[in-house]
Amino acid sequence: MSKSPASPSDGSDSFNSTIYVTEIAKLLGLSIPPEQLQGVVASFEQIHTIAQPVLDFPLPDTLEAAPQFEP
Repeated sequence: MSKSPASPSDGSDSFNSTIYVTEIAKLLGLSIPPEQLQGVVASFEQIHTIAQPVLDFPLPDTLEAAPQFEP
């Protein structure tokens, strides 16, 4: 599994939203004006906080993806 731009190379699971936002913006070819960067970073910190319970939910290794979702 490859590390995301926000993941440190030491193996810890720390999320650095500033690194994430700046690196993903580079990958996507986006220019974020310096005066707006902190607002974008704050938004991604909120997104990370909201998503964390889903990311932390344990899934069994035997789980298989459904070929077609049917509610």
